[in-house]
Amino acid sequence: MKRIIPILAALTLSSLNARAETPNETTIDWTSAKEVKSLVVLRLEPQQGEVTYGPNLAQSDQSFMGSFSEIYLTRVIAPTNEEAYTLFITANHNDQDWHSYDTAKKKDGEKLDLQTLGRNENVSVNNVDYKYEERLAIIMSFIDFADGFDFGLELTISGKQTDTIMIPATYFRAMLQSM
Repeated sequence: MKRIIPILAALTLSSLNARAETPNETTIDWTSAKEVKSLVVLRLEPQQGEVTYGPNLAQSDQSFMGSFSEIYLTRVIAPTNEEAYTLFITANHNDQDWHSYDTAKKKDGEKLDLQTLGRNENVSVNNVDYKYEERLAIIMSFIDFADGFDFGLELTISGKQTDTIMIPATYFRAMLQSM
């Protein structure tokens, strides 16, 4: 667990750079692993090792775009050969208070480790102003990642608000194919 926090912090900082380089994900066919794979980015980073960044799924669906600016998966193979899978989510909203997400559950009820990476007030995303932004990281095991190959991942995040995110199986297949 001590190793996860520095990895998450480094990925958070580098994610801004990775996002700036990707094309507009709204124009691809998310049911095609080949098209999703074309947006996967693989980098060798000195401190973290080999990092694979999935494309931003938040841009794939109008229902996501109203609440999320980022939903993407990373896979890290550290120099010590440790593997880590993390789903990063950035939620934006104009509600009266923070959503304070503290729980992440898969469709089968299994809990995943959810960590809040940051909270910002009064942010602008794609020329839209939001009162609140919450940056989250959900730690996944290889089993969670592998389950996504066949069934995708239906994830419910909750706190003061509850949201469901569906990540298609093609997303996981594309990540695997790019490794």
